[in-house]
Amino acid sequence: MHLTEYLFCRIHQLGIRSVFGCPGDFNLVSLDYLEPCGLNWVGNTNELNAGYAADGYSRIRGISALMTTLGVGELSAINALAGSNAELVPVIHIVGYPSTAVQEKGLPIHHTLGDGDFERFARMSAEISSAVVVLKDKFNAAKLIDETILECLRSSKPVYIGLPMDLVRVEVDPSPLAQPLAVEDPAPNLVVEEENAVNMILDRILAAQSPIIIVDSLAGKPHTLKSARSFVERSGLPCFITQMAKGIIHEDLPNFRGIWAERVSQPTILEEIQRCDLVLNIGPRSTDINTAGFKTDVAHTEAIKFESDRISLHFEEFPGLAASGVLFKLGDALYRDGRSSPSTSIPSRQSSDTSDVPRSVSSTSTVPPSINSDAIVEFQGNKVDRSALLTQDWVWKRISSWLEEDDIIAADIGTSSFGTLWSHHPRGAVLLTQLLWCSIGYAVGAAVGAALAAREDDQKPGGRKRRTILFTGDGSLQMTVQEFSTMVRRKLGITMFVVCNEGYTIERLINGAEAEYNDIQPWDYKLLPSTFQAAPESAHTYAVHTQAELDMLLLDPSFGPAEDFDDPPLRLVELHMAKHDAPESLRGLMDIMVHGK
Repeated sequence: MHLTEYLFCRIHQLGIRSVFGCPGDFNLVSLDYLEPCGLNWVGNTNELNAGYAADGYSRIRGISALMTTLGVGELSAINALAGSNAELVPVIHIVGYPSTAVQEKGLPIHHTLGDGDFERFARMSAEISSAVVVLKDKFNAAKLIDETILECLRSSKPVYIGLPMDLVRVEVDPSPLAQPLAVEDPAPNLVVEEENAVNMILDRILAAQSPIIIVDSLAGKPHTLKSARSFVERSGLPCFITQMAKGIIHEDLPNFRGIWAERVSQPTILEEIQRCDLVLNIGPRSTDINTAGFKTDVAHTEAIKFESDRISLHFEEFPGLAASGVLFKLGDALYRDGRSSPSTSIPSRQSSDTSDVPRSVSSTSTVPPSINSDAIVEFQGNKVDRSALLTQDWVWKRISSWLEEDDIIAADIGTSSFGTLWSHHPRGAVLLTQLLWCSIGYAVGAAVGAALAAREDDQKPGGRKRRTILFTGDGSLQMTVQEFSTMVRRKLGITMFVVCNEGYTIERLINGAEAEYNDIQPWDYKLLPSTFQAAPESAHTYAVHTQAELDMLLLDPSFGPAEDFDDPPLRLVELHMAKHDAPESLRGLMDIMVHGK
């Protein structure tokens, strides 16, 4: 078997079906092996967007693959890969290299600095990768590939594999492929130690008057996710999440309370946190945005922290004790104690919740512009002026009621991410955003990768159609707009909301509310489908200025459940809002973090 065939078969065994990247002369021959190995080449518009797409795909499928060429290609992707490292997203980065002979001679070849150092860029990537290998010969290449991929799975971070052109077709032993790669489960906890921890923690919970759970982002990692969800459901204890934990816990659970971010939180949440006398913190990760400026420690009360490899009490620590087994047993014990019952029947919040909103359906791709300014709309029990312009807080609440179970939501950092982050999400919804790396424009590429992953899952036996919904700002979109071309080319039925508010609103809240450096050149985003030559019926565009227009659009059958469409069109919605308007959650966070209020 040829070495490249071995590599791609390994990738296929992991469940990867789409490979992202751009062609370059040092990886062209290896690309010929993708299709015979059952892999689809996506072909992105640039390497940065390819890296974002690989990140989005990995967040849905569990791992992804990205291919670039030496130097010019890999360095274009390095920003996206750094984000995957920061956000703990596993990506296999395969870099095409010149032949080993060229490298040994130190020839001043193109895509290099001309000094014969061919591993300079690998050293750069080593800073953002959990493993780096540049293959040198065929003798241990397969073994190095396997070890590197395993490290990607273990660390949940990017890894780097350099593949020289002259090794693409060398023959290697295929027999290791008979055993698929798998990360070994952590060794089970020692029974006595685990029982001691369970009993000690259970005593603290039962002795507390107002115990609560705070779920943080690391609770969403594979070895903790199921146990964290089970514990929350079976314990019945009030559960709060941090901002980075959005999507880990089902928000329709009766004991789910909302997002905890110090003074940015709703007053009722802040009051309940302040009244608690025991905090069970699952998967803590104390980053600045996630903690509202490192202010979410509940200093007045006792805390028990559940991490992947240790459990900490204020008077005791259990190093090397996996949280997963302890959480399962604690949940069972609390259920048997009669404090709670498992939430097996969770009410689903569907778009039908807004059935009391008058329906006015348009069969065309434009929103009716004529609105009766004297009419009043009833929406979720509130009277709304039909002529009222869109506002940030109104828009995100309205869109929240339109979301359906298992939606995939990609949101760019800024008003888009904080608007949807602090709105209700139905059961199974997944949010793709960056609250640590915070790279503007990320969500456009991530939506491409996520939509491809969702389509692959749908094609499996018993698969279910899922919508991919993109929220991005006009400034964010201008950074990565080329990836709209991939949406068209791969016929991805993404629903895309573009917040048109004249530039970088999140930056205005930090500094320069009227500064020119926060302005952008306005674009007519409705022209994007024709610019990228989308077929007339494959893409629809809309311009929305008022609350009534958005009401009517979201109630249009063309915006209905995913199951209603065999081949949904690409939809782009301009949401026109005031330049300085922002979600209250974002304003509150900036006031605390930047202005110290």
